[in-house]
Amino acid sequence: MRSIIYFDELNSTSVYAHQHLEELQDFQVISCDLQTQGHGQFERVWYSSDKNGGNIYISIVLKPNDITYLNELTRFVALIGKKTLEEYNLKPNFKYPNDILINGKKIAGFLAESEFLGQTCKGVIVGCGINLNLSEDELKNINIPATSIYNETGKNVDKNEFLDKFLSNFEDAYNDFLSNGIKGEVLC
Repeated sequence: MRSIIYFDELNSTSVYAHQHLEELQDFQVISCDLQTQGHGQFERVWYSSDKNGGNIYISIVLKPNDITYLNELTRFVALIGKKTLEEYNLKPNFKYPNDILINGKKIAGFLAESEFLGQTCKGVIVGCGINLNLSEDELKNINIPATSIYNETGKNVDKNEFLDKFLSNFEDAYNDFLSNGIKGEVLC
């Protein structure tokens, strides 16, 4: 069962998760309204704003017993993000290895980072950034073409409702993923 720890502001949900990995449980979610040092792949800066209804800045802590498909986890989470965005009547595209685009503009990024002690996986931290309500002016702060659900539809998105849908989609497909990788019927 998921448990969410909320913060108004953090340097990074992923940094927090790494620092507290020992005491965090499987499927513990760290969420914040504003990240001051959010990052994506290759430590690229992830722009953060809590205006206009907010956006998704979370890290999910996973402690799987079977890590057979660990190398496919980032893509799995991106596909869950794509599925959730489709529920908002958008036509997102997956961009390998970890991004979701709409009309060639980035709307979401995902990053899975594993911690090992020898051969034992201590846990995996899955960082998720999804642009829900960034305005056109705020999108100019991002150094690549980017968009948000608000920018695409003109409608604000309830952040908690989106997060619930995203996490429910994740939970519904996760056990199948652990058993079958991304080949499971849920993702085809």
